[in-house]
Amino acid sequence: MVNCMQNKENLHKGHRQRLLKKYSEYGIDSLEEHELLEILLFFAFSRCNTNEISHELIQVFGSLKNVLYAPVEDILQIKGMGYTSAVLLRFLGDFVDHFRIPDKSPTRLCSIDKIIEFCKINFPNTDREFCHILMLDKRDYYLGCLSLTERLFSTINLDMKKILMKAFIVNASNAILVHNHPHGTAEASNSDVKYTRIIAHTLSSLNIGLIDHVIAGDDGYYSMRIECMLEDIWK
Repeated sequence: MVNCMQNKENLHKGHRQRLLKKYSEYGIDSLEEHELLEILLFFAFSRCNTNEISHELIQVFGSLKNVLYAPVEDILQIKGMGYTSAVLLRFLGDFVDHFRIPDKSPTRLCSIDKIIEFCKINFPNTDREFCHILMLDKRDYYLGCLSLTERLFSTINLDMKKILMKAFIVNASNAILVHNHPHGTAEASNSDVKYTRIIAHTLSSLNIGLIDHVIAGDDGYYSMRIECMLEDIWK
């Protein structure tokens, strides 16, 4: 737990208790975004005033949602934020995603229309980058989702071991790659093509087929397979 000097002690005396009481009596909808973030940070800062840090985080990243999905290294740039508190915030973002998308579903993603419909519901284009791999069985029924770093294609941070482990655990036969272009078109870039090929070859080592790479953008959804971007893989 992080301890820090308490400035303006009299002004903020009892603030935590008042905020927790407000939540207990009136529910989560009664709280402003910075108040929600304050309560989260209570668990990282034992006695420090989290009000100012919460305001600064939201001001820098634009919203509470963006804070929870911000890279740890970016959160660490905020004065007063330590490694434990930064990881806690990012963990909460991933925790929410973990339960937003069910591990198992009877959904069958057997056509591009069904794939795009599934992506529209579960992966709407946002102002943050995301990258997911959908795992499917041999009949293209959805088995689960692996969320990768949002900087996958810009930092060449390909966690192949993580991909293969997830595929092995759910006994996947096929996979679909999904990522987005925040504030951009859905058309595939040269980098997208390059790393799609790398992932396809990696999955093939477990006899898993990458059946498509769908990109979300401001102008809709783009299927690399339909556009014949990798003819050597999708013959």
